[in-house]
Amino acid sequence: MSLNLVSPGIKVREVDLTVGRIDAVNDQIGALVGPFVKGPVEVPVLVETEKDLVDTFGKPSSSDGQYEYWMSASSYLSYGGVMRVVRADSSSLKNANAPVSTPISLKIKNQEDYVNNRANDTDWLYAAKDPGSWANGLKVCTIDAAADQRIAIGTFGIQAGYAITCGISTSYATSGGTVENFEGFVKGIVTQVNKNDIDVKIVSLHPIGGVVGASVTTYSSSGLGRILGGAGQYWQIFDNVGTATSLEKARLEDNASIGVGSTILTSTDPNFVASLSDGSLLVGDLVETLNGALTARIAGLGTDSILLDQASPVSFAGTSIVFRYTRNAFDGTLDRGEGLLTRSYNTVIDWYDQQTLGLDNSVVYWKSIAPKPGTSLYAKERGGSNDEIHVVVVDDKGSVSGISGNILEKFANLSKGSDAKISPAEAIYYKNYLSNVSAYIFAGTGPSVTGNAFTTIEGWVQQSGGTISWGQEVNGVNFGSSGARTYSLSTGYDYSSASGGMAVTLADVLSGYEIFRNPAEYNVNFLIGGPAGGSTTFEAQAKANRLIDLAEARKDCIATISPPRSSVLNISNSDTQTNNIINFFDSVSSSSYAVFDTGYKYMFDRFNNEFRYVALNGDIAGLMARTSINNFPWFSPAGASRGVINNAVKLAYNPSQPQRDLLYPRRINPVIFSPGAGIILFGDKTGLSQASAFDRINVRRLFLTIEDTISRAARAQLFEFNDVITRSNFVNIVEPYLRDVKAKRGITDFLVVCDESNNTPDVIDGNQFRADIFVKPARSINFIGLTFVANRTGISFEEVVGTV
Repeated sequence: MSLNLVSPGIKVREVDLTVGRIDAVNDQIGALVGPFVKGPVEVPVLVETEKDLVDTFGKPSSSDGQYEYWMSASSYLSYGGVMRVVRADSSSLKNANAPVSTPISLKIKNQEDYVNNRANDTDWLYAAKDPGSWANGLKVCTIDAAADQRIAIGTFGIQAGYAITCGISTSYATSGGTVENFEGFVKGIVTQVNKNDIDVKIVSLHPIGGVVGASVTTYSSSGLGRILGGAGQYWQIFDNVGTATSLEKARLEDNASIGVGSTILTSTDPNFVASLSDGSLLVGDLVETLNGALTARIAGLGTDSILLDQASPVSFAGTSIVFRYTRNAFDGTLDRGEGLLTRSYNTVIDWYDQQTLGLDNSVVYWKSIAPKPGTSLYAKERGGSNDEIHVVVVDDKGSVSGISGNILEKFANLSKGSDAKISPAEAIYYKNYLSNVSAYIFAGTGPSVTGNAFTTIEGWVQQSGGTISWGQEVNGVNFGSSGARTYSLSTGYDYSSASGGMAVTLADVLSGYEIFRNPAEYNVNFLIGGPAGGSTTFEAQAKANRLIDLAEARKDCIATISPPRSSVLNISNSDTQTNNIINFFDSVSSSSYAVFDTGYKYMFDRFNNEFRYVALNGDIAGLMARTSINNFPWFSPAGASRGVINNAVKLAYNPSQPQRDLLYPRRINPVIFSPGAGIILFGDKTGLSQASAFDRINVRRLFLTIEDTISRAARAQLFEFNDVITRSNFVNIVEPYLRDVKAKRGITDFLVVCDESNNTPDVIDGNQFRADIFVKPARSINFIGLTFVANRTGISFEEVVGTV
């Protein structure tokens, strides 16, 4: 060690000879690809229990034999292993959605597909998170801030939640059998704005306080006027000679006022204009209260509608509203007058408290879900307003949860602002939040329009002179509203039809398995074949060969393969079944990374309340996983101790001893019914055709385990020096591990060589590091010979031992 000291001192140096260690590996992970009712497409999802399988991918379906895939996965999970399940893709898969206008064909494969390709779509509003018909009929209910903030409307735009007041005159039948007249005002709330009309919910009726004939005082010297028509008719004014003049012929001045109470402006008030150009009352003319706190616009002449335009509720109970107007007198002079009318109003009803989710099969009020949305603290601090929105997902028909009207998810106080947060780490922009948190829906486009016009998106309109675009940063933005809305999802399609078709192509299934080709990306120990792919024996063999090729390429997993259904089901002759199985596997690739079995078990499907035949390859993989859990990977998974098949009632094919003698030399492991032991795996051969230690499952799994474990330890030696220290350190890691494997009956002996003999100067100069590891694997017993010898009484045992 060089001290590099220029004056007396002490230098301390550390040398780490502990680089690298042996870590345990998980060898209980299965992988299966198939068509499922729901779930993300082409995404390996880690599934630990059958409940996880149901929650993520739905229940098994009888359509097109889909249950075989589902129950193969379920069978594997019953042994204690975990899985990565992939939902196969198909060109027919479509997401249920709520379109902007006409129905659309929409496919969002998974969340990554949404974020990268569909988040900025403009032709749909909400969509199911997974493709398939499973979400058809789900309802997405929303309500947002500002929807109920205006008591009434002007002529520059109509939005859901606006209140509307108009005159009404009608007759009605009383309980006593008489007919009476009603004259007054109807108060309603705009509940939905469509392209060609609006829907109004009637809240209350308010009778007029003044009656026909009530006195009206004019400012002119002509005398008194009088109301002739009731509300819903024209306001008509008499002069002192009894000649009627309709208010339709008089015009409210541009700055005319509504007086609340008894306060009356004088004729010299500067707010009055001295002349009129055309003398007619115009829709859209602006009036306001004397204090300027309340504005209104004339909305219609024939109904004398005055629509209030105010940002907070106002009660008019017990008040008098005075209209000031001007008219042309008969003598051509300009007169000013006033009409006094007292109206009695009922108690104001809060709009939000009356809103429901808009379901078909139940009535749920928004107020029972969450308090009224408003402005988030984040937006308020930045000068924004009305950004909050509530979103609820409802199983209205009960097709998903089994409960009609069941609220699946509810998200309160999300934001229309793209940058909104409730904490530095938690964003609440509704589109991103639903994408990350919701299990059921994605959000599509939102309203975005400027100018005084309707947007092309049904139900959203533009406020006067502003913008309602969602998805902006909140700074200074007053977000527009959509009101209380209910969207029904539809046009979701499955693999072969809109009504649950599950027929998947072999190509789509194999594409899903290709996701597992890179061992560095996903750790997998078993490639579970599930049902044989395709409709012919050749397609089934093609699927088996592709899985074996994949396992060979990875060199860290085993493919489990069963024969096709047609080989064993509905065939009464067991010899024919035997020949069918042999013929199928004869064309399947030879490999120690595969395990073949003899067919199908009969098990109960509790979700559909019937018994079904299911391929055994999920069970064979499960037996290997259970052996690792209860013993070690290098133990054989066969036999009465470790080879009992779960949940099996009977077998489609139960080979006899002569038939097993034909199957076993052809690399096929029989599954048999053994009295007293149940249904068991009765063989532990791999799919390797030539004689080798690797033609046994326990040996193949032994090497998979020690190769994976030691290669991980070797990674710690990368970029170290190839010298005695590094080599010694590596040997000191590996030898204790192999001694442990030997003690646990995995190997009978071993030798680790990592020195100058295999790390020559040429190897070192090539930046290489070599270690040779020799092991003698323990062998499982496949054949037992028992010889019983009858001896004569006078013969000793020592005389006959070795003679038989």
